[in-house]
Amino acid sequence: MALLKTNRPFLKLLPTGCRILSCCFSSRIIEQPPYWHKIFPDKRIRNFDEMPTVGPVIEEYKNFKIHESYQRWVKDVGHVVKELFPDGSCCVHVYYKDDFKTVYQNDGGHPLRKSHGIIAKYRQDRPLIYGNVGLGPGLGAEWAKLRKMIPSGVGGKYYLPFRYDLEGITNDFIELILSKLDKNGEVELLPLLFRWAFESIGFVVLNRHLGSLRFDGEEEVNNLIEAAHLTNEIVFLSNVCDFEKQYERLVPIQDYFASKVIQYVEDTINLHSYGPCIVTNLWEAGFDVKLIPILIMDLFQGAIATVPLTLTWALYHLSRCPGIQERAREELIERMPTKQSKYYKNIEGERRGELLLEPGHASPHVQAILRETLRLSPPIIGNGRVSQKDLVLGGYMVPAGTMIVLQIQAACMLEDYFERPSEFLPDRYIDRNKYHQVTGVNIPFGFGARFCIGQPFAHGQLILALSKILRNFEVSYDREEVGVINRLHNEPDRPVIFKMKPLKQ
Repeated sequence: MALLKTNRPFLKLLPTGCRILSCCFSSRIIEQPPYWHKIFPDKRIRNFDEMPTVGPVIEEYKNFKIHESYQRWVKDVGHVVKELFPDGSCCVHVYYKDDFKTVYQNDGGHPLRKSHGIIAKYRQDRPLIYGNVGLGPGLGAEWAKLRKMIPSGVGGKYYLPFRYDLEGITNDFIELILSKLDKNGEVELLPLLFRWAFESIGFVVLNRHLGSLRFDGEEEVNNLIEAAHLTNEIVFLSNVCDFEKQYERLVPIQDYFASKVIQYVEDTINLHSYGPCIVTNLWEAGFDVKLIPILIMDLFQGAIATVPLTLTWALYHLSRCPGIQERAREELIERMPTKQSKYYKNIEGERRGELLLEPGHASPHVQAILRETLRLSPPIIGNGRVSQKDLVLGGYMVPAGTMIVLQIQAACMLEDYFERPSEFLPDRYIDRNKYHQVTGVNIPFGFGARFCIGQPFAHGQLILALSKILRNFEVSYDREEVGVINRLHNEPDRPVIFKMKPLKQ
């Protein structure tokens, strides 16, 4: 009681003290003005009609060169650009980190986007087969119903039990490369990477080998891979032109692709001979049996292209940087003293660190190479959202319901965010003080509730495959320079023929 009496005068001063303290801190925490105030010194928010406008630019889409226009617009047109389409609709392209943040912060629980509409039509036209349009075109509660089946993405419990099998599949891939080298020690690697990716996702999804890595490959596997690539091209073109013509192309391709994947799923559920996997886990969890094949189709469709293309671009850049390649190999030799050494060791304590791009686990140089590849040559140009409320982006009022494209690839080429942005410099992720860079810009797999469902799987596979390739081969390339075409993904514009010199030990 005596203590309370002593402190009463202090208690009377506490409210005033809090106000003084609050004033002190508020004077130090100054909210930075929007970046566009420097562009528009009058600080006036412009209306939507004042936004610089381009288009329609259909030929760039048909030539698969629209990514070049996207990168040019931010320099020649403006920091926010409205693109018109032939049907009178439009979308808005944004290039600055602050605008990315604004869009993601206003995503809501069910982020919306306008894409893969042609896949939605195909599945809606077949209600007896499909109970959902899928992850790509799905919106609102329909999308959320499918996404909650694997809420954290294809990683963790869906990857860890299979990591030793996935390493075995990657070892088979290395052997396939050796068998395919011509007399000059050269090989077109990308088709083999597609087959490796198909086999890998197939094992996690179905817990079975699909024969993708046999010397000549399974004809069925090759047809499915080709169907997935053609589907991506059709989705890309249908977004801007010739919807009915593209739909005619899509139907037989998706009829084939869907029939085969549905058969895979049914065999896995009915035969009970393959063991635990994503399909059996979902079935035993009681999810609608009509939804499982849709999710599996989308996983196959996404996994076939993204990782192989990223690895191809990584090796292409490395072929021009032998010093970086060698430093990565020196780190890998410490982990794998011989070419026969296992990447995933049977150590109970090693878990997520070896699957994700985290410091202290995978080779720092392998991590840096992949981060820099995803910055300079990402699998896609960016992410799209349909705004659910009016937003101020770059000083313009963008009305709700507008399609917004977050131009992440183009942003990663801006000197505002990266020093010497057009150069392949993995060292920028080794010594972060050496080169100017801004975090939160290089986000190729998206952000928030609608991040790429395959991101954890992709990261694990990228690290595993690049580590194994560099530990087994010295990679070089001495042909003409490779350009980029975009058919939903950033692809090489010609066959990339690598020289793969096997290491002695």
